[in-house]
Amino acid sequence: MAELSLESLRALQMALQNENDTVLIYQHMLDRVKNGVTRALLAKLIEEEILHRERIQEKIRRNAQDLPAIPNEAELPERRSIMELELSNCTILELINLAIENEKISRDFYQAQFQRATDQEVQEIFQWLVDQESEHIQNLQLEYDAHQYYEEVGLE
Repeated sequence: MAELSLESLRALQMALQNENDTVLIYQHMLDRVKNGVTRALLAKLIEEEILHRERIQEKIRRNAQDLPAIPNEAELPERRSIMELELSNCTILELINLAIENEKISRDFYQAQFQRATDQEVQEIFQWLVDQESEHIQNLQLEYDAHQYYEEVGLE
């Protein structure tokens, strides 16, 4: 198998760092909420982000011996404000909204990287990530709608 280009490796490293940041955010949320349903949702999100991270790490391992430096943090989405929120009293709907916003940040970041890329393999990497984050957004929106309905009819 041919090694990935330097641009592809940078793209993968940016994606890896972004996934690491997302896991940290969801873990931060999980550490601060007590609602069992919310905790289960966050645990599921963490699991999915870890799977993304593992797939990216495997692609890097299979294609490169010496990795270039990790990209400058300025190139990655800013998420510090999410980490600074007081989450202990968030409702599940508020938390799902935060998760949707977080996934949109990742999707938009990957979409911008896809549009910047000139290398086809880089575009494929970012398109896969755009698709994954879009799927998360759809699933979270379904989760939000279900919880909102349950609240409206008094089942939650």
